[in-house]
Amino acid sequence: MSGPADKPDRFKPADPVIPGVPQRAPEEKKKDEQAGKASGLPPALQSPTVMAGVGIGALILLAGAALAWHEMKPAPAPAPVDSAAVSQVANAASSGTAEPAPPQLPEAPGPVATVEEMSKPWSVAKFKFHRATGELSNGMVIRLPAAPGYWGLLAVAPYAQCELALETDLGKIRTQYRYAANHPMVVDSCTQAVYDPLALGSSSGTWIRGKVVAGAGLRPPFEVEIKVEQGYVVASRSE
Repeated sequence: MSGPADKPDRFKPADPVIPGVPQRAPEEKKKDEQAGKASGLPPALQSPTVMAGVGIGALILLAGAALAWHEMKPAPAPAPVDSAAVSQVANAASSGTAEPAPPQLPEAPGPVATVEEMSKPWSVAKFKFHRATGELSNGMVIRLPAAPGYWGLLAVAPYAQCELALETDLGKIRTQYRYAANHPMVVDSCTQAVYDPLALGSSSGTWIRGKVVAGAGLRPPFEVEIKVEQGYVVASRSE
């Protein structure tokens, strides 16, 4: 005859019977119930499945809180800028790309060079010359190895367009201008004309320095009068 302990509780539903799943013994169920009462947790939270879900949820909440703290953490202060290093980089960049400005040529009538600057034979000084017509023309003065010492001329030959130049490479004069020179010559790369600074040529019955010795030059270049005053080479007037 069964006792009161074996009497079924009509307020407690019976455990479901699942085919193939072994049923827990009444003694094990009773131990679980006693453990749940000791823990103080509600019966709904005493299930191992529910407890595992609660643990996973807690881990997810902790991970979310850590991520939010990381996103809200203020960014570190930027490192101080080395102004000297920035200036050096800027100067290096500017020195690599910027081209030096061309030198400012002196304007004549007036001093165009010092005697000391033109102490060596065949040295050249360039300048700008204001002509009586109001035109500003390129000019140059050449230091000659003998008297009169200097030859001043406008750097564009009469009726030509290219700028004249003093060529000191005798081999180039021979190959490019087909003239066997034994000293530097003034040349015109457009007309292939060669002018001799040491020889006089005729123009309208007047003898002018810079005889045409090769090429299609019509007359010597326009001459500029040169004087030496107080250690300066002065270009005074031109044709």
